[in-house]
Order: sequence, then C-alpha cells, then structure tokens
Amino acid sequence: MKKLILAALAMPLLVSCMPEVKQEKAQFKTLKVTTQHVTTHYSFSCSLRGQQDVEIIPQASGTLMEIKVKQGQQVHKGQTLFVINQVPSQAELRMAEAEVQVAKARAATAKMEMESKRDLNSKDIVSAIQVKKAENEYATAIACIQQAEARVTNAKQTLSFTVVTAPCDGIVGDIPYRVGALVSPSIVTPLTTVSNNTNIVALMSMTERDMLQFLESNDSVQKINDILKMLPKVQLRTSTGTMYSEEGVIESISGVINSATGTMGVRATFPNPNGVLRSGGAGEIVIPYEVENAIVIPQVATYSMLDQTFAYLVVDGKAKAAPIKVMPTDDNQSFIVLEGLKAGDTIIAEGAGNVMEGEEIQ
Repeated sequence: MKKLILAALAMPLLVSCMPEVKQEKAQFKTLKVTTQHVTTHYSFSCSLRGQQDVEIIPQASGTLMEIKVKQGQQVHKGQTLFVINQVPSQAELRMAEAEVQVAKARAATAKMEMESKRDLNSKDIVSAIQVKKAENEYATAIACIQQAEARVTNAKQTLSFTVVTAPCDGIVGDIPYRVGALVSPSIVTPLTTVSNNTNIVALMSMTERDMLQFLESNDSVQKINDILKMLPKVQLRTSTGTMYSEEGVIESISGVINSATGTMGVRATFPNPNGVLRSGGAGEIVIPYEVENAIVIPQVATYSMLDQTFAYLVVDGKAKAAPIKVMPTDDNQSFIVLEGLKAGDTIIAEGAGNVMEGEEIQ
C-alpha cells in the first residue's frame, strides 16, 4: 500500500521532468497566384442539318409508276425523281381541251347571231331588246371559253404534278415507297428528302447562364448583330471524336429562352465542299473562349463540398478555406478561377483535401 502511494506521488515529478515536445508544422507545396492569358473552349452537343432539307410530298394522287433515283444519289434542281400514274390526268386534260373547242364553237355561233340581230335592228326588223339579248349570249359564250381554258390550265398543272422533280440540288435520302404504292398529298411519310449539303447547319442549345457568360466575354454592351460579326470561328467535333477540317461561323442566336428547357438556340454553319458531313448527323460545337488576366490553379489544389469548390489560402502561416468559383480548362487538370482568389494570394498547391482549417503550414 505504501509502494502504491509513493508511486502516485512520483508520477507528477516524472512528467515535469520529461522534455516538452513541439508539434511540427505540416509541410505542403504552395503556389503564389498569378494572372495570365488563357484560351479555353466550350463544347456543346449539336445536330446537323443540310443547308436546305426539303421533304418531297406529292401534289397528285395515284399509283407510283416509276422511281427515277436511288438513295444517296446526287440530283440537280428540276431532275425527275418519281412518276405517278398519268392516265387520269391526261384524260382530264383532253376533256378540258375539248371543252375549250366546244366553247369556242358556241361563241362563234353566238357572235354570228349577235351580228345578225344588229343588222336586222338597223332595218327596224327586230327590237333593241333582242339585240341586247344576243350580245349577252355572246358575252356568256366568251366567258365559257375562259372558264374552259382555266380548266385546261388546271389539268396541265395536275398532270405536271404526276412528275415529281427535285426542288434543289442535293442528295436523295431514304425512299420508303416502291413502285405500285398508292400516294397522295395526305401521306404522312414523304416520298424522300432532298438535302442540299453544300453547307451544313449545326443546331445547338445553350443554357441562359452559359449564354450570358459567353456574351459578356464578347462585350455584351454591343448589339447582338455586332457581336455575331466579332465572334471567333468555331470547330466541329464529329461523332468519331475527330475535328472536322473546316471551320464554321455562328450565324444566329435565338432571342427567346425556351421556358421548358431554359435554353437558347444557336445556329452555326460549316462549309461542306467534299460532302463529308450529312444531314441528320450529330457532333459537338467547340467554341474558343478567351480569358484575359485569368487565374489558373491545378485541380489538386481544390476540394469540393456540397457542390461548392474550395481552395486553401495560406494566411499568417495557417490554412484558411476560401470558396471559389471555377471553370475547367481544356486539359482537365486545371481550373480558371472566376471568383474567390486574386493575384498575389498564396494557396496550397497539392493535397488540399488533407488540410485542416487553421492548420499551421510550412
């Protein structure tokens, strides 16, 4: 019992005699923030359309008699694509032309009758009323000629509709119909589509936030038409992941935000001299974005928490978390800091996720 008491009394003496151990400062690589000129790029998914995509819908009803082209064939404006049964239209035209001849014969008879009545009236054999009646009958006959000629014109137009021609230069799309199919102006699926692919239009959507940031970077004080003229050329990344050889230009930006999607439509045009791009394809529009006096830090110098990005400032030798707003660079290894840091700040350059708030940093 006495030994236990002596041991207890001796413990404070032993502790007081032990050397004081200092806590070492944590060692981290640090970085002094500077500014530089940076070019990065925005990428947006897009769909491709021909400069002119025309759905071919017949304007005459009947049996499809001939298909003059093949899928993927290059055609020229006015070239025959399809022929619909012409027999009913030809018969209608012949009937209309016959009606014209009948009307002309009746008009000739009415004219002779009118001239005869006028002669008789001059001799006081017939009254003026009979003359007037003859004149009216002649006028009616002339109107019948005009009516019959109009039917001829209409019949000729109907006959012309049986020959379906290309409305523009382009490439023929799918042809879902075969010879013998019954077609009409009310068909749901068009006979085919002719795409003029001389230029390809890329259609994409940008969120309101991206659009505002994009316009602000290009001086949004100016009118939108002036901005479009100043915008840099854009590139197209195809579905294979390769960059298309020709550069394009942004032609238009929608003036209305889609309330359902919160996006705005953007239209870019690319020359397609070799016909490499086809209407109906997909890809990505790559837009260069210039940033003056940009602060660029490595991604390993940041950490995320609750959708917020942070970096650690070194202030008076201690770590201090700073919320920052960033956008990625093209290499996906760095961030451009939009808010939260300034030139001259010192930050922890690596291992930010292992730092404690207030920790002393060497």
